[in-house]
Amino acid sequence: MAALLPLKNLPWPIDWEGVVLIAQSEGCRLKAYRDVAGVWTLGWGETEGIREGMTWTQGEADLKLCERLGEFAMDVRAHLKAPASPAEVAALVSLAYNIGIGAFVRSSVLRAHNRGDKAGAARAFALWNRAGKRIVQGLVTRRAREAALYLKGGKLRASGCGHNPDADRVRPLTRSPTSQAGAVSIATGGLALASEYSAPVRELAWSLSLRPVIVVAVAAIVVGAIVLWRRWKQRREGVA
Repeated sequence: MAALLPLKNLPWPIDWEGVVLIAQSEGCRLKAYRDVAGVWTLGWGETEGIREGMTWTQGEADLKLCERLGEFAMDVRAHLKAPASPAEVAALVSLAYNIGIGAFVRSSVLRAHNRGDKAGAARAFALWNRAGKRIVQGLVTRRAREAALYLKGGKLRASGCGHNPDADRVRPLTRSPTSQAGAVSIATGGLALASEYSAPVRELAWSLSLRPVIVVAVAAIVVGAIVLWRRWKQRREGVA
């Protein structure tokens, strides 16, 4: 029976948490089998040079994973143009190991990371959820775990010195400048009930058979409500 995890005392090239994520996602089989895409696979998801009928010992499978992760870690780091924490590297290596280094280099995950958009990179992991043309739940779960590990790296940096631009993306809605602007607009509408208005405003209101205070108050409240609704919608969709 294959082990649930590889040996921890091997010289792993990425954080152990990343190794565990990869091992649990791939699983280990000591006899060659076809994966969900029909590719011959052996050990901890190894596909290179694998043929029908091949077998490994557990030690061979563990050593091969350690060796291959070293190759992938080197390739991933070679294409990084922005700093990456150990957790971020581990998440990116997990993705590359699963989809192949060629696909990784072309991925929106790498592009977003290299331009410093960590939130965008984390969201882009979810795009790689298909085998062939169909969505596979196992890949959906793996991508979510990789994104969580990647974001964990960002949170660790945020606790150190310097400003973390991604911290602004997750601030509470009540502290968001955009949300505050919407609230101010709504408050302005309320204050309009007790304010004095210019002649143009009075003329507009009279042409509509409305009191000036209603025109100003309603306009301010509507604008503020739209701003708050759009901000809330962006936060729910994970884009702000």
